[in-house]
Amino acid sequence: MKVLVARPDLVDAVVAVSTVVPTRSTQPVLANVLLTAEDSRLTITGTDKEQSLFISIPADVSMPGSIAVPAKKLNDVLRQIKDGEVELDIEEFKLKILNQGQWVKLPGMSPDDFPQAEILREPQNSFTIESNVLLNLMDLTAYAMSTEITRINLSGVLWQIFPEEMRMVATDGHLLALVKMPMKTGFSEPFEMLLPERAATRLQSIIAKSGVETVEITPGDGSVQFVAGRYRFQSRLITEKFPDYERVLPFDNDMVMIADREELIEKVQLMDVVTSQITHLVRFNLEQNNLELSAQDMDTGSEGRAPMSVEYSAEPLHIGFNAKMLLNLLKHIPADRVRFAMRGPSAAALITPVPQPEQFEYITVLMPLRIPGEE
Repeated sequence: MKVLVARPDLVDAVVAVSTVVPTRSTQPVLANVLLTAEDSRLTITGTDKEQSLFISIPADVSMPGSIAVPAKKLNDVLRQIKDGEVELDIEEFKLKILNQGQWVKLPGMSPDDFPQAEILREPQNSFTIESNVLLNLMDLTAYAMSTEITRINLSGVLWQIFPEEMRMVATDGHLLALVKMPMKTGFSEPFEMLLPERAATRLQSIIAKSGVETVEITPGDGSVQFVAGRYRFQSRLITEKFPDYERVLPFDNDMVMIADREELIEKVQLMDVVTSQITHLVRFNLEQNNLELSAQDMDTGSEGRAPMSVEYSAEPLHIGFNAKMLLNLLKHIPADRVRFAMRGPSAAALITPVPQPEQFEYITVLMPLRIPGEE
């Protein structure tokens, strides 16, 4: 292999691909990235066997070839050299990196010893979606994913595609976020994918970096591929069943509060300073058109109260929420005002934007915390 590439392109590609390379693994070979030069392109590949990322950049290829080299060493070398052209040569299973008269050689290995990076199995018909639409769907839901490895069926984003609607939903069992977007999808039958948390987070970064207007998605058997410009990303899907989230949506809640979102965020942030660092319990004390937030930490003696005006005409209600979860939720509400529909201190609250956006419907659900001394 002998190839000339622009350093900025190569650095960006290696840094991005390194995100899928495991820092610790029982298989040392996974710490490598694969470089493949052919047809005026250099493709950099990384995999952890659950996700794979392929990035193709322009190159002047005078001799096609392929070699696997340690990702971290390659990254470190590229960070130290100057912008300009970088020449990559293979010499006796070593990668020689030349730049402005200086050179470094890194130990390499045969591409035949590099793990199988193609994860997509039995690919089905591809479809495309606008990048900003997909990013918006993921941004409004991915924050609610569980990060507990023991709850595999909750540690991802469920993407559902119906003939006339697209949905995305995530939950950790305490917080749920759901987006419903009406559109003609081109699918005659319902279809769904459960994308793992790490893959969902990585996909958001890839799409944002790609700068392209559309993303091509190819579902497979227990796997999926996303192509965004020069990025090609593959991931295994979660095969465990996602909960029947529609059964837990509390649409019959009739104790309704409407509040200014920014003001409520400010009040919750202030109260979170004095909450218990274990529970982060902030208490809502609701009466006619008035909300008083309160919090205290018995261990330190900290406490606080913060009143604000709201729209509320139901009977008085005392309910507690986890301030961290509530703030995360409120910061994703796409409106100036927010609606809380509640049914009591122990029932899940339905929290939605006021008004709902024109392009989609956004629904969130938050479980309350028990207030000590109250049943």
